[in-house]
Amino acid sequence: MSRAYGVWQKGSGLNQRGRFIINPDGIIMGVEVLTGPVGRNVDELIRQIKAMQAVAANPGQAAPAGWKPGDKLIGTGKAFIGKY
Repeated sequence: MSRAYGVWQKGSGLNQRGRFIINPDGIIMGVEVLTGPVGRNVDELIRQIKAMQAVAANPGQAAPAGWKPGDKLIGTGKAFIGKY
């Protein structure tokens, strides 16, 4: 799996710390790859998955930076530029 997603380091025989969010249709929606000494943030992963679920359920809407479950989504497209 690590080779398929490009996080395998052939020289060291180790993987980079990688996480991949894949939607039910098999589309990669998020990627994070970190150096070995840096850990991933599980709370952020969960927030991102919930944001992706919210926008999937609300076409034409987006989760702005820092969005948390319960926050409002925002509109997307040229009509919304500069309104937030």
